[in-house]
Amino acid sequence: MKCLTKSLTVLFVATLLFSCVSTRSIQYETIPRPPKPADFPIEILDPVNINRPYKVIGLAQATAGKRHNTAEVIEQLKKEARKLGGDALIELQQQPIGAGGPTSQGGMVYSGHVRDLWSAKVIIWQNP
Repeated sequence: MKCLTKSLTVLFVATLLFSCVSTRSIQYETIPRPPKPADFPIEILDPVNINRPYKVIGLAQATAGKRHNTAEVIEQLKKEARKLGGDALIELQQQPIGAGGPTSQGGMVYSGHVRDLWSAKVIIWQNP
Protein backbone atom coordinates (compact mmCIF):
# COMPACT_ATOMS: atom_id res chain seq x y z
CA MET A 1 0.00 0.00 0.00
CA LYS A 2 2.82 2.38 0.88
CA CYS A 3 4.48 1.71 -2.49
CA LEU A 4 1.20 2.38 -4.33
CA THR A 5 0.74 5.69 -2.50
CA LYS A 6 4.29 6.76 -3.35
CA SER A 7 3.79 5.78 -7.02
CA LEU A 8 0.53 7.72 -7.25
CA THR A 9 2.17 10.76 -5.67
CA VAL A 10 5.04 10.65 -8.17
CA LEU A 11 2.55 10.24 -11.04
CA PHE A 12 0.50 13.21 -9.79
CA VAL A 13 3.56 15.46 -9.46
CA ALA A 14 4.84 14.40 -12.90
CA THR A 15 1.46 15.18 -14.44
CA LEU A 16 1.52 18.65 -12.92
CA LEU A 17 5.06 19.31 -14.09
CA PHE A 18 4.49 18.15 -17.63
CA SER A 19 1.03 19.37 -18.47
CA CYS A 20 -0.43 22.36 -16.62
CA VAL A 21 -0.02 26.01 -17.58
CA SER A 22 0.45 28.86 -15.11
CA THR A 23 0.51 32.52 -16.09
CA ARG A 24 1.39 35.92 -14.77
CA SER A 25 1.75 39.42 -16.13
CA ILE A 26 4.06 42.27 -15.25
CA GLN A 27 2.68 45.76 -15.68
CA TYR A 28 5.26 48.37 -16.70
CA GLU A 29 3.06 51.37 -15.98
CA THR A 30 1.95 52.70 -12.61
CA ILE A 31 -1.51 53.69 -13.88
CA PRO A 32 -3.68 50.61 -14.39
CA ARG A 33 -5.69 50.32 -17.59
CA PRO A 34 -9.16 48.85 -17.76
CA PRO A 35 -9.07 45.21 -18.91
CA LYS A 36 -10.27 44.30 -22.39
CA PRO A 37 -13.36 42.09 -22.77
CA ALA A 38 -12.82 38.32 -22.89
CA ASP A 39 -13.69 38.26 -26.60
CA PHE A 40 -11.31 41.11 -27.56
CA PRO A 41 -9.07 39.82 -30.38
CA ILE A 42 -5.41 39.92 -29.31
CA GLU A 43 -3.03 39.46 -32.23
CA ILE A 44 0.56 38.22 -32.06
CA LEU A 45 2.62 40.48 -34.28
CA ASP A 46 6.18 40.82 -35.51
CA PRO A 47 7.38 44.32 -34.54
CA VAL A 48 9.29 44.58 -37.84
CA ASN A 49 5.96 44.55 -39.70
CA ILE A 50 4.14 47.06 -37.49
CA ASN A 51 3.74 50.40 -39.20
CA ARG A 52 1.75 52.31 -36.60
CA PRO A 53 2.88 53.73 -33.25
CA TYR A 54 2.58 51.51 -30.18
CA LYS A 55 3.72 51.44 -26.59
CA VAL A 56 4.89 48.43 -24.56
CA ILE A 57 2.84 48.35 -21.34
CA GLY A 58 3.88 45.02 -19.84
CA LEU A 59 4.96 41.43 -20.18
CA ALA A 60 2.79 38.31 -20.28
CA GLN A 61 4.40 35.03 -19.15
CA ALA A 62 3.31 31.42 -19.04
CA THR A 63 5.06 28.28 -17.87
CA ALA A 64 3.89 24.98 -19.28
CA GLY A 65 4.87 21.34 -19.04
CA LYS A 66 6.64 19.54 -21.86
CA ARG A 67 3.39 17.99 -23.02
CA HIS A 68 1.54 21.30 -23.14
CA ASN A 69 -0.85 22.33 -25.86
CA THR A 70 0.74 25.30 -27.67
CA ALA A 71 -2.63 26.82 -28.59
CA GLU A 72 -3.66 26.75 -24.91
CA VAL A 73 -0.44 28.50 -23.86
CA ILE A 74 -0.92 31.23 -26.46
CA GLU A 75 -4.54 31.71 -25.38
CA GLN A 76 -3.37 32.09 -21.77
CA LEU A 77 -0.86 34.77 -22.85
CA LYS A 78 -3.66 36.58 -24.67
CA LYS A 79 -5.77 36.45 -21.49
CA GLU A 80 -2.94 38.10 -19.56
CA ALA A 81 -2.67 40.79 -22.26
CA ARG A 82 -6.42 41.48 -21.95
CA LYS A 83 -6.07 41.80 -18.15
CA LEU A 84 -3.46 44.53 -18.69
CA GLY A 85 -5.69 46.32 -21.23
CA GLY A 86 -3.40 45.44 -24.13
CA ASP A 87 -4.18 45.46 -27.84
CA ALA A 88 -1.61 42.93 -29.10
CA LEU A 89 1.44 40.82 -28.24
CA ILE A 90 4.90 41.13 -29.79
CA GLU A 91 8.19 39.25 -29.51
CA LEU A 92 6.70 35.88 -28.55
CA GLN A 93 9.44 33.67 -27.09
CA GLN A 94 9.66 30.11 -25.82
CA GLN A 95 12.57 28.73 -23.83
CA PRO A 96 13.07 25.46 -21.96
CA ILE A 97 13.62 25.53 -18.22
CA GLY A 98 14.93 22.61 -16.19
CA ALA A 99 14.33 21.30 -12.74
CA GLY A 100 15.57 18.61 -10.45
CA GLY A 101 18.57 17.67 -8.41
CA PRO A 102 19.70 15.09 -5.92
CA THR A 103 17.56 14.42 -2.87
CA SER A 104 18.91 13.54 0.56
CA GLN A 105 16.35 10.74 0.86
CA GLY A 106 17.53 8.98 -2.30
CA GLY A 107 14.26 9.86 -4.04
CA MET A 108 13.51 10.07 -7.73
CA VAL A 109 15.40 12.88 -9.44
CA TYR A 110 14.77 14.43 -12.83
CA SER A 111 16.94 17.09 -14.34
CA GLY A 112 16.75 18.53 -17.77
CA HIS A 113 13.99 20.07 -19.86
CA VAL A 114 10.87 19.83 -17.71
CA ARG A 115 8.90 22.98 -18.54
CA ASP A 116 8.80 25.80 -21.07
CA LEU A 117 8.74 29.50 -20.27
CA TRP A 118 6.73 31.51 -22.80
CA SER A 119 6.73 35.30 -22.82
CA ALA A 120 5.54 38.18 -24.98
CA LYS A 121 5.47 41.94 -24.64
CA VAL A 122 2.01 43.48 -24.29
CA ILE A 123 1.40 46.59 -26.41
CA ILE A 124 -1.27 49.23 -26.92
CA TRP A 125 -1.80 51.29 -30.03
CA GLN A 126 -0.83 54.94 -29.54
CA ASN A 127 -3.28 56.37 -32.08
CA PRO A 128 -6.19 53.93 -32.47
